[in-house]
Amino acid sequence: MAEGDVVDLYEYEAKRIFAEYGITVPPSVRVTKPAELRKVHFGYPLTLKCQVLSGGRGKAGGIQFAKDLKEGEALAEKLLAMTIKGSKTESILVEPKVSIAREMYMAVTLDRASGCPVFIAASEGGIEIESNENIITSIVQYPFQPFMGRELARRMGLEGALLNKVGDVAAKLFKCFEELDLDLAEINPLIITGGGEVLALDGKMTVNDDSLPRQKRFAGWAEKHMTDLPVRERQSKQLGLNLVELDGNIGIMCNGAGMTMATMDMVKNFGGQPGNFLDAGGGSDSEKTLAGLEIIHDNPNVKVILLNILGGITACDEVAIALVEFMKRHPQRKMIVRLRGNNQDIAEKMLAESGTKLYPDLEDAVKAAVAAAK
Repeated sequence: MAEGDVVDLYEYEAKRIFAEYGITVPPSVRVTKPAELRKVHFGYPLTLKCQVLSGGRGKAGGIQFAKDLKEGEALAEKLLAMTIKGSKTESILVEPKVSIAREMYMAVTLDRASGCPVFIAASEGGIEIESNENIITSIVQYPFQPFMGRELARRMGLEGALLNKVGDVAAKLFKCFEELDLDLAEINPLIITGGGEVLALDGKMTVNDDSLPRQKRFAGWAEKHMTDLPVRERQSKQLGLNLVELDGNIGIMCNGAGMTMATMDMVKNFGGQPGNFLDAGGGSDSEKTLAGLEIIHDNPNVKVILLNILGGITACDEVAIALVEFMKRHPQRKMIVRLRGNNQDIAEKMLAESGTKLYPDLEDAVKAAVAAAK
């Protein structure tokens, strides 16, 4: 995974973790085939929910209700074939249909401006949460105390036993968020049933990849949650490269997100079309650089590769080693190379011996790439 990426969890995974932290969730069974509904013994009606990593599932028809087994199997077949906002259905979560007296919203996330966690809550939740004008935000004070959860519930308009129950959910949600190094822990909706029970009817969690080495429970989860990405983007993330493919024909590779964006802007300004965004990061070695070049080369739409590297942590000679090997493998590939910085003189000598031209000026390099792509 590249620096700054995140791992979004499926609903069934998030709710399993909620349950471990004492947050009440409905009983559920995950199925991957319609026939598996025959082994579900909750009684009808049932709720069938697509397990996707995108939002907007409810509005897209990804949640359905079945009155009997025959209808359930027909709906399951339909739901398993669905793709919602580019995310393919991984499985279906089956739950008893619950009686909902009230829907609310609750989440803990990181507030970048204040540099600390915040609660976000609303007295009304569900699929229209984005348009809710009564959102409550509350910065989490350290050390966290249970009264903070109750105060959040009070601000949501609750009182009595419900205030205590929802306040308890808030405290457990924050504990989950903090202990698992999450970027987001969200319950939408948090419901009150007809019998006065408080349930997390849906759940979402986002894990920042920087925490994965510390959080052993998520070992190996990153690869499992990249199934919606195109093949080359998935390969890049597994190598620690940050790739986003675009529609143009100039492959771009730089070291640093800002430099990559600036290079793409220059390509556009001179009439070219970027074929990708690829940030190799600040500490790329020859192996990582070569892997990035191969991934760009594998894109059939790319006519020329523009490499713009500022040698700092990444030494220019490391890049040159990768370039020499790459050009041996693909001598017909059009390459425009700009290398400046650490060990530049060594890199220049290596590339001169291989016949690769260097462009010291970025503007000249971009113009050359645009011309070569036409």
